[in-house]
Amino acid sequence: MNFYKWFITSFVFSIAAAFSSSLYAMPVMDIHIEDLMLRASDIQKSLMLNPNQQLLWQQVESKSRAILRARQTRRGNLQADLLAKLDVPTTELRDMAAWVNKEADLTMQEDRQLRELWLTVNDALDDHQRQTVLSFLADELVRVADQDRGHKAEKSDGQTRGRGMGRSKQGGGMGGGMQ
Repeated sequence: MNFYKWFITSFVFSIAAAFSSSLYAMPVMDIHIEDLMLRASDIQKSLMLNPNQQLLWQQVESKSRAILRARQTRRGNLQADLLAKLDVPTTELRDMAAWVNKEADLTMQEDRQLRELWLTVNDALDDHQRQTVLSFLADELVRVADQDRGHKAEKSDGQTRGRGMGRSKQGGGMGGGMQ
């Protein structure tokens, strides 16, 4: 039964990920706010913010972290609910897919909200600071594109097989999960 739970959960999340990622094939869509937040203090230091900008930055960063914490909690609860539902023999995959779709919609709304929050910070920056932010984002896009090329090269070498049912030398197999 454990394998069955894992298989169904992976299947549901893989389908959701496939639909969402196939719509956005550009590397920019591979940048996640969580990754950017990890590097926020680095960019903040390089911007040399004035006191008003510093206050705005702290407020936006605090709101962003609260949104991301709520997202993480919500996704943990979703994962637990899905696993619990898999114990019920009459569980319908369509119902579970609806939960995943609802989570994807909430995530999209939060992502818009987070972008708007950070755009208010950008609006408060001077031209030099904005150029610093643009350089930072350009570096992120290059880094993500390089990582993507590295993953594709890895797959073409036969070392991994991605999200299929087959197994590779490194124990690949059906993947999936929420980001």
